Amino acid sequence: MSRPQAITTVSGWLQRGAEHLRRQGVDECEANAEFIMAHVLELKRPGVLAQGTRTLDEKQKHQFWHLILERAKRLPLAYVLGEQPFLGLDFLVTPSVLVPRPETEGLVEAVLEELGGTKGPQHILEVGTGSGCISVALAVRLPEAFLYATDISRAALELAERNARRHGVERRVRLLREDLFRPEARPTPWADALVSNPPYIPSGDLRGLSAEVLREPFLALDGGKDGLDAVRAIAASAIRLLKPGGLLALEIGSDQAEAVRGILARQAAAGCPFEEPRIRKDLQGLDRVVLARRCC
Repeated sequence: MSRPQAITTVSGWLQRGAEHLRRQGVDECEANAEFIMAHVLELKRPGVLAQGTRTLDEKQKHQFWHLILERAKRLPLAYVLGEQPFLGLDFLVTPSVLVPRPETEGLVEAVLEELGGTKGPQHILEVGTGSGCISVALAVRLPEAFLYATDISRAALELAERNARRHGVERRVRLLREDLFRPEARPTPWADALVSNPPYIPSGDLRGLSAEVLREPFLALDGGKDGLDAVRAIAASAIRLLKPGGLLALEIGSDQAEAVRGILARQAAAGCPFEEPRIRKDLQGLDRVVLARRCC
């Protein structure tokens, strides 16, 4: 679809943009158009409607319509804009990483509650860092902590490094292209906490996801047949990664809490007992975060 030419004002472009998004099946099309316009005008979204009679210049018209067309292809809004807010911080995002979500904010808040009162340096490992939003947010909120953020994706690590620099914590966030599930890696327990938002969607459920979610990295979504492959691997690694008393914190699917309890119970039987896991709910009241401390 070519870019319409006759429209000049912000309100007119917002209306045309929302109409096009609606025809392409995009949810919340008015809000999407407003976020895109805010990006073009370098404003916060609430300020956009007050600019309704403002006339856009040719560069702004072109940029707005280009971004509308990208969103109409069902590219997630965060990818279209190139950034996403997370716990009050703005993170650069690209299609090489998952879009940071409110559910993961809950994971970070839970870790902060667990570790916030601890004195002295803390060494925190994140498995599967993606954009780096978890490690960077923890480093910002825990000024004495050192974060070790791993990922198998070079593109993700490069983006996470940019986000660490963006928020001034690059000296305390070490980024590692490493598979810490390997038995030979770091044989001595060293971490005060292990944090992860692992892939946890069952393989058979992936086809039912929205068009936008399916544009995100497959490896960061697919948790195997029952969605728990990565959780099993992380739990099995805890004995050589977590210090006694160390915290394991995982984001999980809303129906996986009991299965994860069972996985941790089997690790206890194998010689690495955890305290009774605690489950935290997300803002919708769904099970979302598992917290457990190693007790040996």
